[in-house]
Amino acid sequence: MPPEARQFDFWIGEWDVTLRVQQEDRSWVDEVRSVAKIYPILGGKAVLELWSDERLSGIKGYSLRYFDVERQEWVLWLNWPGDNTSGSSSLAGTFRHGRGEFFASRPGPDGAEVLSRFTFSDVTADSLRWDDAFSRDGGKTWTHGWIMEFTRRGGEPSLAPQGGPAHTFHSGVRCDAEPFRTYEFLVGRHSGVVKSGGAGEVEITGHQVLDGCAVVTFVGASSSPERASMFSHLTWNTFASRYELTLLTSEPESPARIFYSTGDSLELYESASGAAPGDRLRIEPQSEGGFLWVLESPDAGEWRAVWSGLFR
Repeated sequence: MPPEARQFDFWIGEWDVTLRVQQEDRSWVDEVRSVAKIYPILGGKAVLELWSDERLSGIKGYSLRYFDVERQEWVLWLNWPGDNTSGSSSLAGTFRHGRGEFFASRPGPDGAEVLSRFTFSDVTADSLRWDDAFSRDGGKTWTHGWIMEFTRRGGEPSLAPQGGPAHTFHSGVRCDAEPFRTYEFLVGRHSGVVKSGGAGEVEITGHQVLDGCAVVTFVGASSSPERASMFSHLTWNTFASRYELTLLTSEPESPARIFYSTGDSLELYESASGAAPGDRLRIEPQSEGGFLWVLESPDAGEWRAVWSGLFR
């Protein structure tokens, strides 16, 4: 990986966070206190953020951040769910003179483009500042809403090696609708064997996050976050009424891939551009126990397994 891929290393650790919210009179009030845990994953290729308001019913957040070698910019995938409301969004941008700026655009209620900007600045070894802003005039003027002030509370955090509930998970009541239960069999640590695309033993560890709204997994010969070769974030996208899986591997030049289901099963298809069809990913519970994880590519009208593992 190029040196730019380590530009977010300053963020790795555990942080106390004060969320300041701008009021109608344009004053700022400290409204929320939370804890953020930032993990290095996939051999340092990416960082995983889990952000939790100290209140059980408060704000919960997730993000995946990695440097896209081909695009020469950072790509951020985020999920900050509400009650039975979940789905990912993304931003992209770069660092310059120690300041990171990341942008996205979307249509507003009136159809006009709305720009979003996330900024990281004032970085020291033990503190940093994050803020968001929105523009309706193409970036000429910006309106601010939130500021997060981070103060370091500890070094690199860890996820439980056996999987299960992770930071941001409490009782699972935030997303308790039935579609969010479909993939809970991934939670925990599962041993298996590679069936195609290689050989040998493999393991997958699943962690419950976002108080029941998503599961994140790590797959590899070792499924620890740092040593795993594949990461995924799986949720029920309530805006599109379909399952959504974000997949990132440790291969240096491989970008994140997004898969969506066409129905209510965990058979998901890559969102592809152009005429060429995308790959397919299947996660299938087995009648005798365990499950099969298969990544397939189209080949002459049929599906060819690129990689598959059978997990107990």
